[in-house]
Amino acid sequence: MSASAPLLRDDTAVLGPFVDAGALDASAVHVADAIARAVGGIEPVVLLGAALAARAPRFGHICVVPADVAGSIVVDDAHIPAIDSLPWPDPARWRARLSASPAVCAPADPPGDVTLPLVWDGTRLYLERYWRFEQRVADDLLGRAGTVDGFTVASPAVDAILDELFGPDDPLSPDRQRDAVERALTRRLTVVAGGPGTGKTRTVARLLAAAYRIAFEGGQALEVALAAPTGKASARMTEAVHAEVEVAGLTDDIAGALRAAEATTLHRLLGASGGGRFRHDRSNPLPHDMVVVDETSMVALGLMARLLDAVRPDATLVLVGDPFQLASVEAGAVLGEIVGTATTPRPDGPLAADIVMLERVHRFGVDSAIAALADAIRAGDADRALDLLDNNQTGELTWVDGDDEAGIDRLQEEAAVGAVEVVRAAHAGDAESGLHAASDLKVLCATRLGALGVYRWSDRIEALAARAMPDGGIGRRWYVGRPVIVTSNDYLNRLFNGDVGLVVAGPDQPVVAFPDPSGTRELAMSQLGDIETWWAMTIHKSQGSEFRRVIVTLPPAPSPILTRELLYTAVTRAKEQVTLVATAASLRAAITRPVARASGLGPKLWPRSAVQ
Repeated sequence: MSASAPLLRDDTAVLGPFVDAGALDASAVHVADAIARAVGGIEPVVLLGAALAARAPRFGHICVVPADVAGSIVVDDAHIPAIDSLPWPDPARWRARLSASPAVCAPADPPGDVTLPLVWDGTRLYLERYWRFEQRVADDLLGRAGTVDGFTVASPAVDAILDELFGPDDPLSPDRQRDAVERALTRRLTVVAGGPGTGKTRTVARLLAAAYRIAFEGGQALEVALAAPTGKASARMTEAVHAEVEVAGLTDDIAGALRAAEATTLHRLLGASGGGRFRHDRSNPLPHDMVVVDETSMVALGLMARLLDAVRPDATLVLVGDPFQLASVEAGAVLGEIVGTATTPRPDGPLAADIVMLERVHRFGVDSAIAALADAIRAGDADRALDLLDNNQTGELTWVDGDDEAGIDRLQEEAAVGAVEVVRAAHAGDAESGLHAASDLKVLCATRLGALGVYRWSDRIEALAARAMPDGGIGRRWYVGRPVIVTSNDYLNRLFNGDVGLVVAGPDQPVVAFPDPSGTRELAMSQLGDIETWWAMTIHKSQGSEFRRVIVTLPPAPSPILTRELLYTAVTRAKEQVTLVATAASLRAAITRPVARASGLGPKLWPRSAVQ
């Protein structure tokens, strides 16, 4: 696209160099053009700010920071002009023009007859809609912060219930799960944050057990909503809570209440009806006394604003998730900003008492190399991470250079051996064994395209398996043994984006088997909608999943997709073994580059902290 393209009218021609460089696309230019036509008299530097503010949410940002934007835009194309060589305005002049523009208002300005399209807070420029989302989330969270009149009050009776569920608290080795449950019972807001294997689901199950017991003993009704941002995450939440019933030693009435608990998606909970409309809001709040949200790291800013609108002011809200994982694919990194500096030894802020960090990892042993690598990645310590990969003696970690074609071939052949096992089980009609084998080793790719992307790995594994089983029919659309992953929600058939299944031989014709609490359930192929082959998957799709072994592939550096959160998410999907396929440059680029999403939510929630 060039500056002379029909996209750019005379009013927007100033954006031409930024379009040529890939910093702006058609949608951003159209928004800026619409603002220019609606308001009139907009200076070129304000027009540029408007286009960048319109671009920001598509890349996860809530706003744009003019002082930093020239160094923050990454374009993955070596054949375009360098971003830092573009005609960026002088920051001081840019700030002055933004604050004085007729298209821009300040947060403190009184409401006018017409809502202006842009908001300037002195350092950040927002589209008005996203500024409003951010302000609502901050106001609602701060309004709940520190409130102790929750579902119940701290008492010896509550301590006794927690003793039964967790055992007496040991002050020398405190169980933060118990602490999290006690806070969630007695406060209106609790954030339970922790990495994989720290017991977040166990904490939720025991919170529900304690709350139901208190309600039953007091003759109270208790309405609880369990929710997650995606269908797959809500299904996993339901299964995990039900599984905890079997090991918690609960009485029959409480166990029955937990078995009846069913998580749903946030959109269904809020009554989404399309076009950004929701049935539940401030004027029609949710009826529930307690709302528990899992995988909160995946909740975007707009959806969090809708959720907080809909939860009654006197209800209990519990947000659960891993703040170090990948953030939502939409705008915002809300959980990370809510947790803020709570990971520091002495956090100082209004939310500090409402956040519980679960740090004791139960999934890995104390000497786990996977856990050590995850810690190094999370800390941004590339030297330590590479040293662990170079010198691991346990077999938990393997490193294959991204340029090592022979090494990659060996890994693909190894994955194909597992694929043959899957296909053989499927031909035998053994769906459970086939699904187990398909989930034993999984290839997790940062990208779909490219030499180390999902499509290349899937095609190669499939071809090698077909060579080993020439009569297996491998490669046909519905071949027996094809593992599949659902890519859109199908409420009619109880299938959700991210669910996985396997084509298996049936009595008359092949069927697709999906895991089910009772074993597996089968659907005709004609019942399925959007699916893909599941020999490999993106790291984003793997969030919330666990595999015994993973092969993680990263593209060459520099790539804008290489981030600390991406690599941390991938590594922590493994329970026993991780193989990384990446160059040293790619690993360093990922580990040293945290996701940087422009936002003002963190400073609003942690005003005296170092959050920027």
